[in-house]
Amino acid sequence: MRRVKMEKYQLKEREIMAVALPNAVSAMVHIVPVMFGMMFMTEYLGISAAAMGTAMLVTKLLDYVVAIFAGSIIEKTHSKKYGKYALWMRITTFTLFFSSLLQLVDTSGFIAAPIGRLIFVSIFYCGLHFGMNFRATSQGGLIQRMAGPSMEIRKRMNARQAQVNAAVTIVSGAITIPLIGYFATKFGAANGYAITLILFGALFLVLSLTMLFPVMKKYDRPRESAEVANTPTVGQMFKSIISNKQMIFMFFMITSMTVGTQIFTPLLAYYFKVVTGNLSVMTLLLTIQGIGAFLFSLVAPAIAKKLGKKGALIFSAALSITCYLGIWLFGLNHVWALVAFACLIKGSDAIYRCFAINYFLDCGEYGYYTTGQDNRTMALTVMNWPIKIGFLAGGAAVGYGLALIGYTAGMEVTSVFANKFMVLFGLLPAVLFLVTLLLAIFAYKLTDEQAEFYATENNKREAALKGTL
Repeated sequence: MRRVKMEKYQLKEREIMAVALPNAVSAMVHIVPVMFGMMFMTEYLGISAAAMGTAMLVTKLLDYVVAIFAGSIIEKTHSKKYGKYALWMRITTFTLFFSSLLQLVDTSGFIAAPIGRLIFVSIFYCGLHFGMNFRATSQGGLIQRMAGPSMEIRKRMNARQAQVNAAVTIVSGAITIPLIGYFATKFGAANGYAITLILFGALFLVLSLTMLFPVMKKYDRPRESAEVANTPTVGQMFKSIISNKQMIFMFFMITSMTVGTQIFTPLLAYYFKVVTGNLSVMTLLLTIQGIGAFLFSLVAPAIAKKLGKKGALIFSAALSITCYLGIWLFGLNHVWALVAFACLIKGSDAIYRCFAINYFLDCGEYGYYTTGQDNRTMALTVMNWPIKIGFLAGGAAVGYGLALIGYTAGMEVTSVFANKFMVLFGLLPAVLFLVTLLLAIFAYKLTDEQAEFYATENNKREAALKGTL
C-alpha cells in the first residue's frame, strides 16, 4: 500500500500542549485516590480488606457496564453548542475533580458505621470512573479530530502527551506525599489527602478552562442533527467490534497488561507503609521514577518509531516482564533494586504510550474501511474496556489477595507474609504481561502502512458523506 503525504494537516505546538498539559495534570488528581484510596479505606475509615475487595468488585462491574455503552452514548448525544467529544470532555472535567476529592474525605466523624463509609466512597468511586469512560474515549476522538488522517501528527500528539505526563509525574511524585504529610500535621492525618487533592484539582480546572476548552471548540465543532441521525445503531456498533478480529486481539493484549499494572500500583503504598514500614521512602521512589519516566519519554518516540507499533508492543511487554520478575526476586531485601525496576517499567510504558491511542484508532480505521460504517468512536470506547477490567480485576485481586495472605491493619509483618506479598506484588503482574507478549507476537497483524492507508481513505469517505447531508 502506498504512503500518502499529509502536508496540509498541521498543528501548532501550543495547540498540542493545550491538550497535553491539562490531561497530564488531570492524572495528578485521579492518581491520588487510585494510589492511596485502598489504603485510606483500610487505615483511616476502618474498612476491612475483604469488604473493600467486595466493594471494588461490585463497583468495577458497574463501571464496566458503563464502559461498554459509553461510545454509543457519545455517538448518539447531540449538542447544538459543543462538539461530540468536547461536550463530554467538559462534563468529565468536573466529575473527575469532585469524585476524586470525595473519595478521600474522612467520613468517620459523621458516618458511624464502616459499611456506610464504604458506600459513600463507592458512590464517588463510580462517579470518577464512570466519567473516565467518556473522557478517555473523547480524548482519543479529539486526537482524531485534530490530527485528521495524519499518522505522523497522531504519533506526535501521543508522544507529546507521554512526555508531558512524565514531566508532571516528576513534580507530583516529589510533592504529593510531602504535601499530604504537611497538611496531616496541620489538619489531622486523614485530612492531608483531601486538602492536597484540592490544590491539584484547582490547577487542573484552571488549565482546562483556559487551554483545553478553547482548542476543543476550534477542532471539534457541533454536529448537525442529520449527522447524528445517520450514525450507526447501537447494535451495529457492537457488531462492528465483534467482527473486527484485530480489535479483539488488541482488547485481550491491553487487558492483560492493565490488570498487571493495576495489581502493582496500589500495592506500592502497602509495600512502603506495611512491608518496609517507611512510607516516606515512597516519595523518593516516585521522584526518581518520575525523572526516569521523563527521560525515557524523550527517547521513546525515536525507539518506538524504529520498532513500529507491533515491535513497540512486543518490546514494552518483554521489558515489563523482566522488571516485575526482578521485583519479585530482589525487591523485598533490596529497595534500590525495586526503584531501578520500577523506573524501567516506566521506560517500557513510555514506549507503549507512543502508540497507546493509535492502536485502537488503527483498529477503528480498519473496521471503517472494511465495513463502510464509521464506528471509530466505538473503537475508542473499547480502549476503555481493558482499563475498567484492569481496575476491576486488579482491585479485587489486591483486596482478596491481601486478605488471603493474612493482611490486617496494624499487623506485625513476618517473613512468611512478606514473601507472599512479593508474589502478589511482582510475580502475578509478570504472568499477566506474558499473555500480552504472546498475543503481540502471534496475533496482532496491522502494519503502520496499512493503518495510514485506511485512515486516508476513511477521511475521504467521511468528507464525501458530509457533503451529501
